[in-house]
Amino acid sequence: MLRVSRSIWLLILTGALLSADLLVKSWATQTLPGQTPQPIVPGLLSLTYTLNQGMAWGLFDQLTLPLALLRLLVGIALVVSLLWGIHPLPRALALSCIAAGALSNATDGLTQGAVVDYLRSPLLDTFHRGLNGQNFPIFNGADVLVLTGIVLLLLTLPRTRPRGTPQETL
Repeated sequence: MLRVSRSIWLLILTGALLSADLLVKSWATQTLPGQTPQPIVPGLLSLTYTLNQGMAWGLFDQLTLPLALLRLLVGIALVVSLLWGIHPLPRALALSCIAAGALSNATDGLTQGAVVDYLRSPLLDTFHRGLNGQNFPIFNGADVLVLTGIVLLLLTLPRTRPRGTPQETL
């Protein structure tokens, strides 16, 4: 029986996440423009459509190509790191999520000149309007992947003790 290394499985996972997000973005591009937001979970999550040339809140909207290239480089670097197979599994899964999200948004930026965003959260809009009077940015599955990966990565960071702290004894 053929044994496939963990690195290959992680590459397959990254490719599957990337493909799924690009397929959803394609569907959103064909289906959602011109429509009013469509609730998925009323009050929590809706489908809508926008193109974002920059980042969240429209930051750096004049830097579409450099942002796309940066996302591409980050995604490639993470894939290479996954192929080396030097990460514990939870950290590797986090890096796979981040890589897929970065590569998906890079693909949009390089092929369309903007990132396809299609998710809106009325709940986040309410909280964000309370802070600065604006709605929370519309986002996409790639953004969710990156955020999920960052949270997983933070949860898998090694915990260190401050110097001089005695070790616990049993």
